[in-house]
Amino acid sequence: MELVRVSRDVYGREVLEGISWDLLPVFFWAGIAFICAHALYRWLLAPRRR
Repeated sequence: MELVRVSRDVYGREVLEGISWDLLPVFFWAGIAFICAHALYRWLLAPRRR
């Protein structure tokens, strides 16, 4: 799996062309897991405010 695509410009320097879309589902589900874990923490463990 290629994470980033690079090429060479006319001066011979490496230039970033883009990032692989293969990891999009991984970051999507990691975000959903973080939101759910945070909601569970707030619901079960966080101290109540009055």
